[in-house]
Amino acid sequence: MFMKLGNDVSVLVRGWLHGNCVALAGRGGPPALIDTGYHTGTARLLAWYEQTTGRPVADIEAIGLTHIHSDHAGGVAALAEVVEAPVLAHRDAAAQAEAWDPRALWLDGTSQEMPRFSVDRALDDDELVSLGGREWRILWTPGHAVGGVSWWCEEDGLLVTGDALWEDGFGLLNPWINGPEVFALTGLALDRLDGVAGGARAVIPGHGAPFEDAAAAIARARSRLDYLRRNPDRHRRQVLFNLAAYTTLVRPEIGREALFARVRQAARSFVPSGGEQRRDDAICAEVLSALYRDEVSEKVTSDENR
Repeated sequence: MFMKLGNDVSVLVRGWLHGNCVALAGRGGPPALIDTGYHTGTARLLAWYEQTTGRPVADIEAIGLTHIHSDHAGGVAALAEVVEAPVLAHRDAAAQAEAWDPRALWLDGTSQEMPRFSVDRALDDDELVSLGGREWRILWTPGHAVGGVSWWCEEDGLLVTGDALWEDGFGLLNPWINGPEVFALTGLALDRLDGVAGGARAVIPGHGAPFEDAAAAIARARSRLDYLRRNPDRHRRQVLFNLAAYTTLVRPEIGREALFARVRQAARSFVPSGGEQRRDDAICAEVLSALYRDEVSEKVTSDENR
């Protein structure tokens, strides 16, 4: 589904496989895009973009990114084939794109794909950027992603948060790859967002519908962060559960045995416990039991097709 926020801002609200996309019609100037979704949804993204902006894709001025994960930046390479538009991202994300380490980009062991691309303009924290007829302040909001940023337009009270803040939480944290500091960095990100929450009239998260009460969402996110810090084993199970559900979206034909092998691979490479294999296998079996019992793969597929 999509939502319009005023005459020139539209949000393509998508399910798990794709992050939300924000189209900026440009207020009479060149239009722009923030985030692209997964690479398999590019054709739908382009059709929606032209329909909602009334402008040809070739008019896109620039592509801004909240972070470089496959569900938010996976479509960048495909867009580069049809439009000449610079890609803007935080300088830490730009460095990731240059190095293109599959594990650091959360591609190894996750069943995710992201065709390689480059960042054309590296952004700094607190930098002012003109995009889609608006002036945006770049807020460094790390934790979930290296080089994660939120886009803040004070004039219109628009806050695009990516996976740094959802209405009920934030994107998963991976201390096994990004280091134990992800919890402190997430707290820092919430502090940055708290600093502008009072002026935010509309928050556009990376997943889920836009919402209004930024302060309440930040309070819920802080509570969630405290819980994850106190319950590392539950956190690890939740990460593996999410990866299993994501795999069923990318490969809907996968059987339970093959899915178990994928989750076990993720347990070893993406969220390694350092423990014995038998215990890890038991956790993976637990994850699959929960996944099939809750029929999450059917639910998120349904969400994606709305």
